[in-house]
Amino acid sequence: MKSPLEAPEKQIAEETSVKPEKPAASVIDTSRMSKGQREALDLAEASRDPLDDRGSFASNLFIGRYDFGRIYPFPEQSAEERAAGDPFLQKLETYLREHVDPDEIDRTGEIPPENFAGLAEIGAFGIKVPQQYGGLGLSQFNYGRAAVLLGSWDGNVAALVSAHQSIGVAQPLLLFGTEEQKRKYLPRVAGGEISAFALTETHAGSDPATMSLRAEPIPDGSEFILNGEKLWCTNGVKAGVLVVMARTP
Repeated sequence: MKSPLEAPEKQIAEETSVKPEKPAASVIDTSRMSKGQREALDLAEASRDPLDDRGSFASNLFIGRYDFGRIYPFPEQSAEERAAGDPFLQKLETYLREHVDPDEIDRTGEIPPENFAGLAEIGAFGIKVPQQYGGLGLSQFNYGRAAVLLGSWDGNVAALVSAHQSIGVAQPLLLFGTEEQKRKYLPRVAGGEISAFALTETHAGSDPATMSLRAEPIPDGSEFILNGEKLWCTNGVKAGVLVVMARTP
């Protein structure tokens, strides 16, 4: 007997079969977009995962097909890459066991100042930041290992460290920042100056399209003035630098 969650074979074939390529009609009105906005949209669309004749693992879930061959076996880390990350992971584990008290953090609702300083001293705030900017220069795989270790010990510290260098200042600058911006900010965040992420507003959360905060350039174009309000900024109460999501003219 078929599972009630399994889609009919005809539907599966229709959803996953290869169809002749033809220009897709855009569902987004780009007529009022600036050249830069259109280029950004084109880049985002081009970055989407392409579908082959089986579709992606996630898309197949919606039609009752579980193709685990597309996500297993889990990628193995090379011996060289693991060796590069092991010394930091050992330092991090030792520091967590000896100096971070998860129960006390839960009771007080605060991460002690000495933990901020201690994590900065071992390089935990600049795991993926290249060494030329003051970070450890470790790989994404080793960063993931560190995140697992942090989360296994204390979720509060894990959120602090991961948000700081993923949705905080470091990662956006590594991907899109100018060399001048990298030289100015990456040594600061790698050294322990906390970065925050400001997206949520009263009527906007995970859907950035509903944001109302605006970034208005001053006449000479050298700076922006932010008009609006943000709330629930991750790491906000401890941050020295912030990533602020805003609309521009």
